[in-house]
Amino acid sequence: MPEARESDKPRDSIPGPYGAHNWHPMSFNPQTGLVYLPAQNIPLTLVDDKSWKLGVNAPGAFSSGLGWNTATHMNAEPPKSKPFGRLIAWDPVEQKEVWRQEHVSPWNGGTLTTAGNLVFQGTADGRFVVYNAKTGAKLWETTTGTGVVAGPPTYEVDGKQYVSIAVGWGGVYGMIGRATERKGPGTVYTFVLGGTGKAPEFVAYQQGALLKDVKYDPAQVTEGRLLYVSNCAICHGVPGVHRGGNVPNLGYSAPAVISELDKFVFRGPHVERGMPDFTGKLKPEEIEKIKAFIQGTADAIRPK
Repeated sequence: MPEARESDKPRDSIPGPYGAHNWHPMSFNPQTGLVYLPAQNIPLTLVDDKSWKLGVNAPGAFSSGLGWNTATHMNAEPPKSKPFGRLIAWDPVEQKEVWRQEHVSPWNGGTLTTAGNLVFQGTADGRFVVYNAKTGAKLWETTTGTGVVAGPPTYEVDGKQYVSIAVGWGGVYGMIGRATERKGPGTVYTFVLGGTGKAPEFVAYQQGALLKDVKYDPAQVTEGRLLYVSNCAICHGVPGVHRGGNVPNLGYSAPAVISELDKFVFRGPHVERGMPDFTGKLKPEEIEKIKAFIQGTADAIRPK
């Protein structure tokens, strides 16, 4: 696109850094001659950071507090394109699409195709689906509780064919977004013709109310926004705007959590679960500014 050469103007990145088919595995069926692609479109707008320097942690530089050095501002203005997820059957010889299935969200799982003319895929909205490999017609589906990002394998034991799928929501997009209202621990489902096992129970997400009653100085919101972009946004999203995925959105946290944010940021209880320790990277006064941004943003979007 011509706009990509105008480095001082925000341009839509399509299908985006998360997009195309990303790491979710595709599959090839030698009988149909088709490749089955889990296509993702998670748009971002990009604009060059003219003040960028290698290795500098600068407030406002996306994830620079986490060691990123992209030299690019992301979503300086809202993307014009819409997110989507698709399963595309692609003819690599003719270089054309043969059929597609539209999904309600991006970040759907990898694909498996078999000699029995089938394509298997798990979806972001919590389904495991089987399609006709030639036509794309849906043949069967079952619920999985939460979203699926993995690809399924198939195998034979004692003359019976099994298909398994690892279910669990996550990955880069899955940290801040989701398409189901249920969640559960990582689960492996295994299917066989004539199977009678019962699926496990998954519980509803507890979204919580939009944050309120955290004391803050409104004059610190702007500086807090820059610090938040550099250190928090990649995992927690925009407070109160994103719903949260396998990482909670801080705009829906309990007031006691945000009021005591320093206890979570400095050698906090979630370090063993992947939360970075910002000791020596952020100062106590900067945490106050981040708190101001979180509560200030929640206040700004609260319905009147």
